[in-house]
Amino acid sequence: MGSSSGVRRGAAAVSGLVLSVVLAACSGGSGAPSGTSQSADASGSQGSSEVDIANPKDAAATDVCSLLSARAATELGLSPEGERKSSLIDESDPDSCYWQDPGDRATKSRFRVFEGRSIQSYYENPGEFQDFKKLTISGYPAARANKGDPVSAGSCNVYLATQQNQLVATSAHVSVEDTGKVDPCAKAKKALKLSVSSWPAAE
Repeated sequence: MGSSSGVRRGAAAVSGLVLSVVLAACSGGSGAPSGTSQSADASGSQGSSEVDIANPKDAAATDVCSLLSARAATELGLSPEGERKSSLIDESDPDSCYWQDPGDRATKSRFRVFEGRSIQSYYENPGEFQDFKKLTISGYPAARANKGDPVSAGSCNVYLATQQNQLVATSAHVSVEDTGKVDPCAKAKKALKLSVSSWPAAE
């Protein structure tokens, strides 16, 4: 009996570990390059490697669900009101806001604000992403950074620098039917283009 219960406990532990790994993989995490932290990003962004941000914004000065206006969400084919959610994987992750297609909840956009993280940490570590491209969106430095192929995965992460040490991350997800056919990165970039001008200016 003792050895039998021990085996069951061991199997349960392994199952729990596998489930945790699967959940972490599905969540995508914070998308930060490995080896970076908020303090490291903050110190690393100071100096000659700073990117130019002509009109800095403070995306953290407003509610995350205010980052995408109802009009912009509707133009993207999403519900006008977003839903705020906390991370189930990492409590240190900032809250997200999701806007979904009312007819197909798999199609959605997600916004998050990361304080203490520089776009430079992505520019300096492109090799950590299978899919990486420097971008400029409405005059702001940005990056497309994904661990896999966005078209095949049906989702894409894009990061936009609002300040030297603040990023807005958006991810776009397309429906199962559109996966492999529609580029979700185009949708993520469009969401940022439609919204960045409305964010509060940095003081």
